[in-house]
Amino acid sequence: MKKIILLIFITSLTSCNSFFELSTDKELSKKINLEYLKEKKPIDLTKITDFDWDNYIVIGPYQIPEEVGKKYNVDLSNISEYQTADDSKLTLVFIKNKKSIKICAVQAEFKENKLLKFS
Repeated sequence: MKKIILLIFITSLTSCNSFFELSTDKELSKKINLEYLKEKKPIDLTKITDFDWDNYIVIGPYQIPEEVGKKYNVDLSNISEYQTADDSKLTLVFIKNKKSIKICAVQAEFKENKLLKFS
């Protein structure tokens, strides 16, 4: 009985990590992608978003979020690597106080940061 309880406890602890991971905001992703397709010019993210953020990072396909976070001194530990495993999408990460708060998937055409504006 003790082994079963211990096994359940360990399983619960290891699965809890996925509860704290960010998932893609599909509505925001759709809004950003549609705005870009409509205008084909830089998008002002401050006009599209309705939450508080102070910076953003674009993570390319197959990049490891934690390594990108180390490069910019930002905590991206709550982003799973599977989020960046699509050749046609980039992961746009919104940052607040050096911590990732929201992510969305944008078309790979956004690769140049010139297509996203932040004032």
